[in-house]
Amino acid sequence: MAPSTMASQNALDSPESYVVAWIAALPIERAAAEAMLDEEHAAPAGFNRNQSDENVYTWGRVGEHNVVIASLAAGVYGTTSAATTASSLLASLPSIRVGIFVGIGGGIPRPDKGHDVRLGDIVVSQPDGTTGGVCQYDLYKAKLGDKRERKGFLGRPPIVLLNALTKIQAVHERKTPNVAAFLENMLERNPKMAKRSKQNPGYAHQGLDNDRLFKSSCDHAPGPDCRNCNSADEIQRDPRDSTDPEIHYGTIASGNTLVKDAATRDRIAADIGENCLCFEMEAAGLMNHFPCLVIRGICDYADSHKNDRWQRYAAATAAAYAKELLAYIPTKEVQKTKKASEVLQSIQQRINEVQQTTAATKAVASSVLSDIHTEKIRRWLRPPDPSKNLNEARKRRHEGTGTWLLENPVFREWHSGSHRYVWLNGLAGCGKTILSATVLDYLITVHDGLLLFFFFDFSDATKQTLDGMLRSFAFQLYLFGAVSGGPLDESFQVHRDGHDQPTTKTLEEVVGKMLAAQKECSIVIDALDESTTRTELLLWIKDMVANSESSDIKLICTSRPELEFLDDLPPLISPENCLELDKEPVNADIRSYVAAQLSQWRKPLTQDLLERIQKKVGDGADGMFRWAFCQLDSLARCRHEAAIERALDSLPQSLDETYRDMIKCIPMELKNDAVRLLQFLVHSERPITLAEAIEVIATQIDEEPRGFDAKRRLFNETDVLSYCPGLVTVVQASDKELHLAHFSVKEYLLGESEFNITTASIPLTMTCLVYLTNISGSYDEITQRFPMSTYAAQSWTRHASLAQADANIVQATVRFLEEEVTLRRWTHIHEEYWRDDGGSPRASRLYYACLSGLINTARCLIVNGTDVNAQGGRYGTALQAASFGGYQEIIRFLLEKDADVNAQNDVYGTALQAASLEGHQEIFQLLLEKDADVNAQGGSYGTALQAASFGGYQAIVQLLLEKDADVNAQGGIYSTALQAASAEGHQEIIQLLLEKGADVNAQGGRYGTALQAASVENHQEIVRLLLENDADVNAQGGRYGTTLQAASLSGHHEIVQLLLEKGADVNAQGGRYGTALQAASANGHQEIVRLLLENDADVNAQNDVYGTALQAASAKGHQEIVQLLLEKGADVNAQGGEYGTALYAASLRRRLEIVQLLLEKGADVNAQGGEFGTALQGALIGGCQEIVELLLENGADANV
Repeated sequence: MAPSTMASQNALDSPESYVVAWIAALPIERAAAEAMLDEEHAAPAGFNRNQSDENVYTWGRVGEHNVVIASLAAGVYGTTSAATTASSLLASLPSIRVGIFVGIGGGIPRPDKGHDVRLGDIVVSQPDGTTGGVCQYDLYKAKLGDKRERKGFLGRPPIVLLNALTKIQAVHERKTPNVAAFLENMLERNPKMAKRSKQNPGYAHQGLDNDRLFKSSCDHAPGPDCRNCNSADEIQRDPRDSTDPEIHYGTIASGNTLVKDAATRDRIAADIGENCLCFEMEAAGLMNHFPCLVIRGICDYADSHKNDRWQRYAAATAAAYAKELLAYIPTKEVQKTKKASEVLQSIQQRINEVQQTTAATKAVASSVLSDIHTEKIRRWLRPPDPSKNLNEARKRRHEGTGTWLLENPVFREWHSGSHRYVWLNGLAGCGKTILSATVLDYLITVHDGLLLFFFFDFSDATKQTLDGMLRSFAFQLYLFGAVSGGPLDESFQVHRDGHDQPTTKTLEEVVGKMLAAQKECSIVIDALDESTTRTELLLWIKDMVANSESSDIKLICTSRPELEFLDDLPPLISPENCLELDKEPVNADIRSYVAAQLSQWRKPLTQDLLERIQKKVGDGADGMFRWAFCQLDSLARCRHEAAIERALDSLPQSLDETYRDMIKCIPMELKNDAVRLLQFLVHSERPITLAEAIEVIATQIDEEPRGFDAKRRLFNETDVLSYCPGLVTVVQASDKELHLAHFSVKEYLLGESEFNITTASIPLTMTCLVYLTNISGSYDEITQRFPMSTYAAQSWTRHASLAQADANIVQATVRFLEEEVTLRRWTHIHEEYWRDDGGSPRASRLYYACLSGLINTARCLIVNGTDVNAQGGRYGTALQAASFGGYQEIIRFLLEKDADVNAQNDVYGTALQAASLEGHQEIFQLLLEKDADVNAQGGSYGTALQAASFGGYQAIVQLLLEKDADVNAQGGIYSTALQAASAEGHQEIIQLLLEKGADVNAQGGRYGTALQAASVENHQEIVRLLLENDADVNAQGGRYGTTLQAASLSGHHEIVQLLLEKGADVNAQGGRYGTALQAASANGHQEIVRLLLENDADVNAQNDVYGTALQAASAKGHQEIVQLLLEKGADVNAQGGEYGTALYAASLRRRLEIVQLLLEKGADVNAQGGEFGTALQGALIGGCQEIVELLLENGADANV
């Protein structure tokens, strides 16, 4: 075909002349589109770009159609960007009636199923009855069993385009497509596009030898091409007689996630259906914003072997097909087509109608239930919320600062994945937290996938430990999606649906599993040095580095360059990834910040003085943002130029000097209240609210009249800041909080004598006691009218325990406890279970003093006649309370005063059991010396031996056994010491108990036997140890019936295998789930189901709850297990259990794919069973219209 000469740059009279829009995502796609133009135009006369439109357009003609070409911004991808491009285009060009979206995609080759898609081929979106031709795989919601269900829909192309598809396909049945001819013409007219180089392989066919398809199980071998990949794994396909591209019509899968491995490709393709032929990343963003046809040239197979070689040729084949298609679209028909903007309005109206009619059922039936469960998880975990810290850092960040970090080579390599770990370190006050916020906002802006973050915080005890960070990470991961949420759901169940708290070790394991499920994740952790559990935190980081080699988990953390971090982090992540913050860019940021702040001052200062401030503060900060902030804050309070000049002449050299000057400047009339306020902020275990701070000021303890006076409350709550200017700040949370302005403030204050914890505890205790003494009302009235009541009630004993050397404090605490009114008021506020009881406290004054460690208070109370053996309270007696708390001096004193060493209580039984449970060995010895009964029965843990075994205190267990403790005594939660130790994984204690004659098969307690306890908790070595000591592998009893059922339900494959090898009865009945097979089926443990079936598990065994394993798997939505059970002969119509039949269970629980599968396998659609009768009735109650329609199509009787 001879090349034609393109006429160029004539402008049409009006934008209305353009009715076809051609959108391309990438520059190479746009180049191919422009190369297909028969004529290129200048912008039309009268074109007025909408103010929101940032697109760049190419104008031209293809055949009879005037076409406008637009593309996404360079380097930007995804559905959102495509939607933005299309929306902007329609805003500027409302005359557009049809669109084509042309570019490259990843093929889904299934030659064995008739879809022989190859590189360079063309895939065209064509509706198939269930989709509009494009299906967004992001709109498929993950379900248990790794199945996904569709939760949204996308629009169809306009009818004029669909008619053109019909015509072109009919023509191609008779004639050769023009695609190859158009490609030849393009290369002749644009010779550069035909040239090849290493960097640019060109727009021509890349050779059949470079089109290789590998099995899904074959991962790409390292290297730029597939020469190192195993040729044995290459799929052999029938040779073609031409390199001309073939054209395929079907579904295109679109989403924001790049698909680059075969397993993911095949799974998503299976979810969408057999007509799914191609993946791409933008089309879904257009279909409901810009009705169009999608055309894709295949550049790879969406697997790990993908490379860029075929991209330009694929872009060209797609563009050539688009050009041919336009020839089959009559211009008159296009003019009759509704404008795209009008179509969108009608689509949106229909969507709104559908949403309105389904919201009441689908949202209520699923979203609300999901939200309720998520709230249960949140209440169980009580995760600290790091978003508060992020928002505060954002407020403090000066625009434009910190961007230098994003350009730093170390950060860029981290972001690209070249290096996966970075430690940013810098001295106090240099702006590390602000930089963390800068990094987070950057990652959020570029949509960098899953992002976890945490700010350690000196002012909030919940944000100072590894445990708190893990709770936050677990909940963030849980909110991210169902795939990662499974391990947390399982842990929630194991911990009795949230009644028990997970240990830090358990949280580490859960978070590890959740991260492993995600594969890709960026983690940002700020202020490691503000953690109180640095050793544990560093061990966690080490474990994460060691265990994440196979995943793409990246970590960036900040701290000061303190010794333990300098010792541990460089060897762990390599020194080149340890970035000490460079003062030069930090100082540049500081100068920018200072200039911006000065520009906002409303003081009429001379230019010379402004420049002097800029120089002294901006240049004198020496990398300390905090220092510069403090100096500006101090200068801003100066009332005239002379004061500013004096201040500039004597600027402090360090932060410590700065804080010393700030405290000196506090007015004398405010000084006492200001110091007390700072003492609270330094020593409180949780943030103080602004309302609580006002109550502190309103409580007079230094002079008469002492007491709380509401008239001393500040008129304006923010006036609190004037008491400690520059040292405190208000943080926006659910309640406004008053914080120390910086960690360095707390460090400075702790070095001053009046902030020493012993000294400060005196005014803190007095403030709380005076406040509680001067308030009144019911619990609800007190908490509403007196904001500090909860803090004072919860904290006064902690403060008082640190001030017991002060005689005034001792007198005040005795007076407070002996006064019936104040004691009752305090206990009703502090002890939740008392709030509805108007009577006297259920424990003695001495009990509370001993529980709180108030030794001198306790002495005075006994001198005043308090009964040393008075019963009451959670722990029973004063002696038991002190034993639980570990207060050895108090215990010695109580025993001297004839406290009953063997007094009983429902919770901890005796003082000896309390000490054993908490591991207080010295107290334990002291109680034994006073003839404590080692075999006393009672309490939650039955005996002291069981309590110590549960707690893992081997030395105490050894001492108890030496004192003739009964190794087989029964009682309490775990019935025996052996079961308690087995549940908690204390192998050395188990060995010791067995050596002392513990009955390995003793029955009773939460788990029935020690073997079942170890199996549930996945202690494999303990299971092996118990079996070696003749544990009965088939013993019945406990929550799970048998040990095999317990391990199967919990998903512990190795233990299931071990139990079967040791002769476990695979069909033993008992427990909630009846059999091990039902338990594994209900909880979705497919490999265990397979293992049990291989060991002759009865696939049709019956049980009262789920009837059969098939019913259990159907109810819980585990489709792969349903398929497996059916293949192994499960009776699809078996009756029994709560749901009657598997079909009813799946219908009621909205399991559409499983209903389809069961019907295909011959399920009786009208079988009776379950609470509501038939499967159809179950589906109606469940609220899934699709299942109702499916059942009716399969003969369900609507009149039953």
